[in-house]
Amino acid sequence: MRNKPSLFTAAERRIGLLALLGAVVLTLAIMVAERAFAPSLGIYGSSAPTLQMPDVVDARPLSRAA
Repeated sequence: MRNKPSLFTAAERRIGLLALLGAVVLTLAIMVAERAFAPSLGIYGSSAPTLQMPDVVDARPLSRAA
């Protein structure tokens, strides 16, 4: 038997743990669903910085454009 009084009972701790676990599972499920159903970004997606577009030059100051 415990002599120290506890702030929460065992049942309350179990409910809190289940609520936390449920929040984590719900968050992960939403993140997976968001990635699965997100629209394609085409050329603006993750490979956009490496994509070379014809007739497009890098932005440079006019004094160094030549």
